[in-house]
This record gives sequence, structure tokens and C-alpha cells, in this order.
Amino acid sequence: MLSEPQIRALVLERQFIHSPWSAGLSELLEHLGALQLDAIQRITRAHHHQLYNRLPGYRESHLSEAERCREIFEYWSHAAAYLPVAHYTYARVRMDRIRAGQRHWFEKNAKLCRYVLDRVQAEGALRASDFVRTKSGWWEWSDEKKALEQLFHEGELMVSHREGFQKVFDLPERILPPGLPTSAASELEYGCHLVRTFLGCQGVGRAEEIAYLRREDKPLIQRAIEAMLASGELSPLGRELILTEQLEQNPARASRKVRLLSPFDPLILQRKRLRRLFGFDYQLECYVPAAKRRYGYFCLPILYADRFVGLVDLKADREAGLLRIEAQHWNEKPGVTLEASFHRALGQFARFHGLESEATLTA
Repeated sequence: MLSEPQIRALVLERQFIHSPWSAGLSELLEHLGALQLDAIQRITRAHHHQLYNRLPGYRESHLSEAERCREIFEYWSHAAAYLPVAHYTYARVRMDRIRAGQRHWFEKNAKLCRYVLDRVQAEGALRASDFVRTKSGWWEWSDEKKALEQLFHEGELMVSHREGFQKVFDLPERILPPGLPTSAASELEYGCHLVRTFLGCQGVGRAEEIAYLRREDKPLIQRAIEAMLASGELSPLGRELILTEQLEQNPARASRKVRLLSPFDPLILQRKRLRRLFGFDYQLECYVPAAKRRYGYFCLPILYADRFVGLVDLKADREAGLLRIEAQHWNEKPGVTLEASFHRALGQFARFHGLESEATLTA
């Protein structure tokens, strides 16, 4: 039986937060399963922040290069995400469900979908703005944009790349590498993949955590867990589940250095899990009315070794060339070593964005 400190060490080790990933970007995505996208750009978009914390020497151009080389592709995981192209067969499960009639956001307009698909076939890659007759906002999609998104979720179209943050759609046969298996995995294969990937990158977990934001997948995840327990691939660890091969691992203690985490980082994405394993109660407050915020608009959790020691609300001021500290909150008064590690991490984080870090505030 692993102790609580050993479980935390295993989780951090499998997340490659303190021990940088030594292989490539696409291999990292195969390990994590998905890289969540987010449109908020208070500092940088969440997907870049997650890679910065794991890939030594990472630059934002590396992600677009991996997409251009067709090592990764954009689709839906628990949310909008980049996925490794090797996992396309698992993405097809959801695509086929939606094509068969499973609804996601809106009703399908079959006639308009046919029109949009015909245009992409004839003209090549197109954006929603190539169809729009009048300007509309993010939540005021044109009918053509809805058709593009429907075809994207069905797998009839894929995202070739983005221009700015606008999707450019094209046919799968023009995007997928030659020879890539394109048929859907079976339901059991897909369920085992979800279990295996989650526990492989998270160390331990519970059925409801594996099924997080995957309501339709809960039954097949439960069947996969039962099959993997029966085969011995999976083992119970108290109320947790763990891959049997990881039971004998002896994870090293987390190094005493600071990491500033994205609010969408896979380590902290599930807040209940974060509270259970690390005793850290965290909420992203950009969605909270200003008058009700306790800590700040876009506070980043401060991880020090295996403890979350505080929050820092940062904002990129491009005009001034500064990474500004809007607010800072420590769970306890920091010692000299923690202060030094925090300033070092803040400076490195600022330089990654081409900025200088502002003087630290105290709270």
C-alpha cells in the first residue's frame, strides 16, 4: 500500500511537472492523452503553458509545427483539445456516435452540411469566415459555422490548422498521414484506452475521475475497469485504482522548486481530486463576478515540491513588456528558499513570454 506522500510523488512523477519530459511533443501528448485548448489569453493560451512546464526549450511555434507535420490533430476529448494522431482511432468512436445521431450542441441541418462539405471538397481548406454573410460574435454562430462544426464533430471535416484562433477546415484525406488506421476502436478498446491513459499519466484515480466530463462514456469505462481488474492489468489501492505495473514503482521525492501551473493543467483540472490528493482548494475566478472574487481574475497555483503553497494573479502587459503581478497570496509565510525559487520561476516564466517580471507584491 502506498502512503499519501508516495501517492502524491507518483502523481507528480507521472505528470512530468518536476522531471521534464525527455521525448518529443507528440509522444508527450500520447502520454497525457490530450492537451486542452483554451481561448483565454491573459498571459498565453493554456495549451502553451502546459507544454512550457513539461518540455525543456519549448516554444509556441513547436505546437503549430507538430500540427503541420500531422503528428497531432485537433478534436474533442473531455473538452476541445489537441490529440496525438496515433489516437485517431479512439477519436473515431465519438465521431461515429455523432454521425449516427448523438446530439452535442445543436440540431443538424443536413442540406447545409452537404453544401458546406461540397465547397470544401471543391475549393480546398476553408474557414467559417469564408461562408459568413454577416458578422457575428463567438456565441452568434452563422448557420454555415454550425454546419462546419457539425461536420468537424462527425469527422467529415478536420481542422487543418488555425489562423489566429480561427479554425481552417479540410477533408480528413488531405490531413491524415498515409497508412494511418482510420476505423473506430471497439467500445471496450476505447474504454480501456481511457482508463489506461488516465492512470498512466495521473498515477492513481477513481472511476468518476476517469469519466470526468465524459457522461456518455461512463458505462463503457466501468466495463473496461472490470475487465482490466479481472485480467490483472489494474489493481485496487484502497478506494483508488492503479495500473498494476506502477504498484512496484518507488517514485522519487519531488524536487524543491516552484512551478506556476495553468488553471487548465491536467494536474489540477479536476478540483475535487486536487483537494483530495493535495489538500488544495482552488477556483479559477475569471468566471466569477469581480465583486465576488477572493484572489484575482486569473490566479495561477504555485506548486512547491509536492505542496500547493499559494496563488499568483498574473497579467501580460505587452505594451510595457512586463509580466505584471496583480495579486499574490501565500497559504503560509514563505521561507527564504521558497521565495528564491518563486522569483526564479517567475523570471523564467516571464522570459518564455518575451517579458520582464514585475516586482513581487505581498499579501
